[in-house]
Amino acid sequence: MFKSILTALCLLNLLLSCSRSDESIYAEDVDSIDLKAKPLDSVTFDDEKGLINIHTTANANFLGFNDTRFLLNIANDNHSYCHPDVLYFPTGLNGFKYWMVFTPYFGAVGTNQNSKRFENPSIVVSNDGINWTNPPNLINPITAAPNPNESIKENNQDPKQGFWSDVDWLYVNNKFYLYYRASFISASALRKKVEKNNENFKKLEANAQRTIVRQTSGDGVNWSPMSIAFTSNPPFSPRNNHVLSPSFIYDGSKFMSYEIELNMGKRSFRGNNPSYVIRRTSSDGLNFDQFKQSKIVNFLNKPWLKLNAAYSPWHIQATYVDGYYFLCIAIGDVKKYTSEALYVAYSKDGINYQVFPKAILEQNAYRSAIFPMKTDEKIIQMGAMIATKSGEFRYREFTLSKEKIDNCWK
Repeated sequence: MFKSILTALCLLNLLLSCSRSDESIYAEDVDSIDLKAKPLDSVTFDDEKGLINIHTTANANFLGFNDTRFLLNIANDNHSYCHPDVLYFPTGLNGFKYWMVFTPYFGAVGTNQNSKRFENPSIVVSNDGINWTNPPNLINPITAAPNPNESIKENNQDPKQGFWSDVDWLYVNNKFYLYYRASFISASALRKKVEKNNENFKKLEANAQRTIVRQTSGDGVNWSPMSIAFTSNPPFSPRNNHVLSPSFIYDGSKFMSYEIELNMGKRSFRGNNPSYVIRRTSSDGLNFDQFKQSKIVNFLNKPWLKLNAAYSPWHIQATYVDGYYFLCIAIGDVKKYTSEALYVAYSKDGINYQVFPKAILEQNAYRSAIFPMKTDEKIIQMGAMIATKSGEFRYREFTLSKEKIDNCWK
């Protein structure tokens, strides 16, 4: 009798623990500021640089395999480029001015299961922004496709296959910080890949559908073992949210991450927007705010609603320079897991953003990137890597007036 009661109490405690772990958790909803000035009208490109060409091989082989069916040349007309992030070094770094991380991808999301195997972090360099190749002594990808034995099931229809995605990086104090997303890769598999310390192991106590990993490098070629930033498990996120397109900046005193979280009901967001951008902060670029401490980004205007009332942010990329924060936002019907339009937003506080009302693209846009190239007391010269769902990257440049931005921030 006593054993039966004890067993029942243990089961009840387990159920209560699970219930507590899945309780509603909300990001902080910050009051928006009231600006009287209208936002700047549009980004005006200085010139059209054109389609870029990446001379590298997309490799979908698992570690230790070399099946030629999973080696694809993606140069010239074989465009299959996705999710760029670019760093620019005016005097060059190891002989190159432009450094880009991206992932190869073939077809629309979900249409070809093998596409996941190609979506691996890849690094290329250039001196003109148009013609790209591997850095010397680097073989892409820097991380091999996860084996099905390292994966957890995504659904009951598709074969078990985890994947990497959503690369983003920054360069701080002579070091690259590279972040990307591990999707449907088991905690036990990640424990074998990460730096062996208690901090990583604690974040990997249970499987998570999505995990944000970080690697660092001094030269862009030789990379550290992975470390874990956060996962899609509480307390880092509402359970099994998508943690989409996380993007990272450093403002001189702290790291910040921006990400898309889908509105999965009243357990995660009190509002009715299909998706939200949230911001986390960190002192070391690894231990970021938990979801309850993160803040919801305010868009003071949402010009994309004039294109389609169902539109909402799907992917983002963040950058920071000279006290100005920028987001490059791919907008679409997130319930269809895609984007169409591309906008740029700017801020002086990193939470409240004005959006240029005119879209850079209104159709076929995907996660793109903007990056500072030159600044002085008057202007910010930016580069832009514009990505499309059809797999092309186009390089362009534009110049912003600091005075005009400041005048709009009143």
